Amino acid sequence: MDRKYKSGKFGHKSQSLILKYIASGLFVLCLTCCVSIPFQKTALVPVELFDPAEVRQHFADSLPSAFQLVNTIEFMYKRHSIPSAIGYIDADIKNKSFTVAGINPIGGYTLFELSMEQDRVDCRFAIEEFARHGDFASAVADNIKKAYFDRIPAANANIVKKKYTIIFRQPEISGTMEYVFAGADKVLIEKNYYENNRKVWSVFYYEYQKVNEKLYPAGIIIKHYQYKYNLVIRILEIRA
Repeated sequence: MDRKYKSGKFGHKSQSLILKYIASGLFVLCLTCCVSIPFQKTALVPVELFDPAEVRQHFADSLPSAFQLVNTIEFMYKRHSIPSAIGYIDADIKNKSFTVAGINPIGGYTLFELSMEQDRVDCRFAIEEFARHGDFASAVADNIKKAYFDRIPAANANIVKKKYTIIFRQPEISGTMEYVFAGADKVLIEKNYYENNRKVWSVFYYEYQKVNEKLYPAGIIIKHYQYKYNLVIRILEIRA
């Protein structure tokens, strides 16, 4: 894997890859029909014969430990859709680090670039509109962590088996995390976080595809209940 992007500057290969999608008009095409859920949900099957421990381990083994993705990011607020960015992410799940950059889909200029190492966020660049919000970098990093990190429940998590889903629940510092597995391929379709028995945020995963024997969700929706907005992430290219 080409790791040049992690060296600190927005690499020419990564920039060229992103600009290719902007030039092709694919970014606009992807966002023209995103008012409703733009992905196909995982087909549900009875899970009564599935062993939860095997489901957990099988999914853990199917996830990549590191990857590079080109994706589109759309901000949805009160049913209004706002095309936000086309982005590049270089993630190392094992070492809990990533670098991400967002590009304006119209002008092709960099909106932001930041990295995270062991929960320490470094904002390398952000346009003035973003930079004046002191929590911008942390908010971006937090959403990336929600989507791509911590997708495996603890081995000692509480398990609830329903007709079509297997749910793992485990305590967190301030609340409870819930992982919902379903489908014939026994994949994670939903991740929910609760505080005081109220759902704070969810991540929904759609249309898994296999690349080099590892699974990647082609679509991700992050839903924030308190602030009433969604982030819709659509993968354009996987560089595993």
